[in-house]
Amino acid sequence: MKRKMQRSVKIGWKIALILLGIIGLSTGLSNQPGFWTSYVLDMVGPVWNYILIRGQYSAKQTFLFFKLSPEFALFLIIGICFLIETSQFFKLYKAHFDPWDYLAYISILIPCYLIDKYISRHKS
Repeated sequence: MKRKMQRSVKIGWKIALILLGIIGLSTGLSNQPGFWTSYVLDMVGPVWNYILIRGQYSAKQTFLFFKLSPEFALFLIIGICFLIETSQFFKLYKAHFDPWDYLAYISILIPCYLIDKYISRHKS
């Protein structure tokens, strides 16, 4: 029974990874400004990367031979996202700074982290 549950969890992470990838890529299909083109990729991109580097979709659960803790993965992704947005504020490269992007980055990432922690706690 436990093995079946672990398999179901892996399949769930794989489905989430695929759906987030499709949603993220689909934001490039619209050229009208708005929520879809401004924030959706900022919402799903960090979560997609979190799942990738945590390796939750894989039996090995590693990223480049490293097993990252949920906390380390969370802070790594948040740090990278905030660094990118802050560098836009300081005009270190040509991009549009939007303070709402900070909220977009964590809006799905934090719930994903909490789900990961819950599943990890009940898996052991």
